[in-house]
Amino acid sequence: MEDRKQTLPLRMVAARFISTDEQTGLTELDRITEQASRVIRKRYWSLRLTLGATAFATTATLLPGIFLTLGNAPGALTVVIIGLACFSLMLLTILLWRVFQYGGLAARTPQRAIYGNSDDPAVRNVERLFKLLQRESSPRAFFRAANGGRRYVDHRYFFGALRAAHVTQAGTIRSAFFSPVGSWFDRELFLEADINELIAEAKAEPSRAGAPRKYEYSNAIISLIEHPEVRAIDITRKRGNQKLIVGLLEDWYRDRRLEVPSETQLAGYAKQILETIAKNRRS
Repeated sequence: MEDRKQTLPLRMVAARFISTDEQTGLTELDRITEQASRVIRKRYWSLRLTLGATAFATTATLLPGIFLTLGNAPGALTVVIIGLACFSLMLLTILLWRVFQYGGLAARTPQRAIYGNSDDPAVRNVERLFKLLQRESSPRAFFRAANGGRRYVDHRYFFGALRAAHVTQAGTIRSAFFSPVGSWFDRELFLEADINELIAEAKAEPSRAGAPRKYEYSNAIISLIEHPEVRAIDITRKRGNQKLIVGLLEDWYRDRRLEVPSETQLAGYAKQILETIAKNRRS
């Protein structure tokens, strides 16, 4: 039987799960990982600033305190205690981020992944890949050591909420990722497997080759079906209805921290929604 195994960067495997056209898949992957990066950016930079401040405070107090203690200087103990408190806060900051990523200090169960829009079909396909990799029986991902050899990673690397870091070029997620057995980990991962077989096993549905969708119009429109303000629309009113629909669509994108289409782009969809409402009410 022909061996269909390929060795590909995990990022390329994820792109194949998204689309039958590799470049389209990569473009979609960049879109969804950038959205995920935006979601965690504020929290991540809070961590970095807190970590930097506590590290500076530790250095500025603990080391002088040790020298003062050796010299039997008055007040040395107080300085040392302040330094130890700063050091404890620095460790606590790191521990809190680890808990945020894995739900605890150890990676025991898969956490809910952070994405800009978990209902995105591309996101669902990427998650199907990660669910496979979370199994001990699945092909193991690896990274290249300095000597060119393979270093295989544990399946728990894919348990973290920031697992999008493994398939992204977005600096925020890659910089924020903790390995389950140590500190920061940003190596590029590879996978050797029959990719088509993995896609079939995961029941993924890659989109056919074509232009990537920049905006999730379908999900935005569906969200308005039972919206109270839409149900209360007076369809006989000639002014204001379209502006109302456009505003609701804009709110949908902002709530999910997605890029908002222009008012002109949304106006066409708003007009179709109003025409459909009018038609349904007449019938």
